Amino acid sequence: MKSAVFFERDGVINAYAKGASSKEPPTTLEAFKLLGGIEALMASLKEAGLLIFVTTHQPGLSQGTLDRRELERMHRIMRAKLPIDEVLICPHEASDACSCAKPNTGLYKELEHQYRIDMDHSYVVSDKWQDAAAAHTLGCVSVMLDSPHLGKAPRDYVTSSLDEVGEKILYLHTHQSELVLV
Repeated sequence: MKSAVFFERDGVINAYAKGASSKEPPTTLEAFKLLGGIEALMASLKEAGLLIFVTTHQPGLSQGTLDRRELERMHRIMRAKLPIDEVLICPHEASDACSCAKPNTGLYKELEHQYRIDMDHSYVVSDKWQDAAAAHTLGCVSVMLDSPHLGKAPRDYVTSSLDEVGEKILYLHTHQSELVLV
C-alpha cells in the first residue's frame, strides 16, 4: 500500500480570489495564482515517494459562477507546474447533500480505492476545518496551515508556512515505522 498527501487547492496551492472578502476561489485563469513555495514542497514530497492528490470543492460549477472550461485551464496549468498524480473535484452545492463535499470523504475514498492508499500513513494538507474533519474520519494525519478557517475540528498539526508543512510530513513519513500510536 502507498502513502499519499491530499492537498486542498484553494488557500494552499493557489491564492484566494483577489479582493475576495472571504475564502472565494478564483473563477478565471487570470485570477489563478500558485502560492510561493508550493512547487518546492510538492517536489520534495514526490521525491520522498509520496503520491500527490488535489481535492477541491468547486460549487461555482453547479451555481453557474465558474465555467468548467476555465477550471480545466487552471488545472492544466497547475498540473504542468506541479507533480500531481490526480485532481478530484466536488462540483456540488452544500445543499446537494453529496458524499464528496468535505467534510464528507467521498473524494478521498475514491482515491484510496483506485491507488491502494494506506490512509493511516497518509496526510491531508489544508487551511479549512472541513479537510481536518475528513482527515480525522479517514485516519489520516492532518497538517494544517494556520488560518481563520480552521474552526474547532480535530486536527493533528497546525503550521505557519508551507515549509513547515513539508518538514512535518517528511519527518513523519521518514519515521513512520518508529512512531507508535497509543
